Amino acid sequence: MNLTFLNKSFPLLDSKKDRYFLILFCFAFSVLFINLFVPFNINRWFSDSALIQFLRLSSYGFVVAIVLLFSQFPLRKFIGVQAFSIKTFALWFVLEISTTSLVYIFLYGNPVGNFVNDFFFSLRYTFLGIALPYSVALLIIYYKTQRSELKELKDTKNEASGLISFKDEYEKIRFSAPADHVILLESTDNYVSVYYLADGKEQRTLIRNSLKNFESELDKRGFIRCHRSFIVNSRNIEFVEKKGKKILIRMQHADKIIPVSEKYSSRFLSFLS
Repeated sequence: MNLTFLNKSFPLLDSKKDRYFLILFCFAFSVLFINLFVPFNINRWFSDSALIQFLRLSSYGFVVAIVLLFSQFPLRKFIGVQAFSIKTFALWFVLEISTTSLVYIFLYGNPVGNFVNDFFFSLRYTFLGIALPYSVALLIIYYKTQRSELKELKDTKNEASGLISFKDEYEKIRFSAPADHVILLESTDNYVSVYYLADGKEQRTLIRNSLKNFESELDKRGFIRCHRSFIVNSRNIEFVEKKGKKILIRMQHADKIIPVSEKYSSRFLSFLS
């Protein structure tokens, strides 16, 4: 049997942000699931009042969160596990389940009694309780990672083809145009007007978004913010004129004279130079 796939990279928990998400998701899921569905008749294991029962049942989820927090951060750092392979992740998951089971025994069981029997009893129920939220959290992280990689691939493809894609506030692409054909962007209330060249004439498309959301991406494509209401394409600047303290921009193929505000003037002049 070929088991080389066990040595393949398992990157889903490389990021600290994803590890925190795993811990919070398992905690929230465990607390809600245990209190709503009370699996294995866990509410009958002890005789206590409604509030005490809620706190006791919630504490099972708290233990899971503490164990995962310890295993995913200080323990990984101490042992030097920066990244998982499939094999090391499987072993790590078994370690987390086993550690949680031991904690449950010492907190809620009788460790000086029949320890082996109690441990396997705790291990079974711990696995059944944690496996589902753990798996769902990993699926969400995987989906998020794939979506991010797909977005990067599309952006790279657009850059290679010279296209710029303009998205609305929900991250949906509403308009794409060659970078050289985009003249400027203007903020109008909750919308952005994109002025571009088509068939030798200036055209305009309105997109519900803000200039701030476009600014960082367009900075890499030769665009410059010159005013709180304007971003211009440096390729299509016809001339820049200084009148006293005012700086004005004339764009090719556009009737507008674009002002450079004092806030952006030093950055704009530095960009030109």
